[in-house]
Amino acid sequence: MTTLGTKLTRLRKNKGYSQQELADKLGVSQPAYHKWETDDVKPDLETLLKVSQVLEVDLNDLTEDYNSLIQNSQFKGSNIVGNHQPVINMNSPELMNQLLKNQEQITQILMTQNKLIETFVEKINNSK
Repeated sequence: MTTLGTKLTRLRKNKGYSQQELADKLGVSQPAYHKWETDDVKPDLETLLKVSQVLEVDLNDLTEDYNSLIQNSQFKGSNIVGNHQPVINMNSPELMNQLLKNQEQITQILMTQNKLIETFVEKINNSK
């Protein structure tokens, strides 16, 4: 399994960037970027997305090993000391159900908003 740091180093060198140049493009310090390449610290997903865009690679190419690790592991109730990144199983049925519930609530809010707008427009038209 290739680490994220190894992938970042290889991709950066393939593009001909120094650590400082890539750090500048990402809006981070060179020491912070260096920690990613040495696997001392893992960047968050938003930062990985920016990295994938700057290096012109698919985000999945950077995260594939981590996705399989998460999918094949159970993290219920675990508390890993020093782990500052939350672990989220993107294929979790609970997460999917909550996302669907949120979408339904958003749909209801939008429908209510549309009714209010229609009522408002109707009142304006009737007052003319």
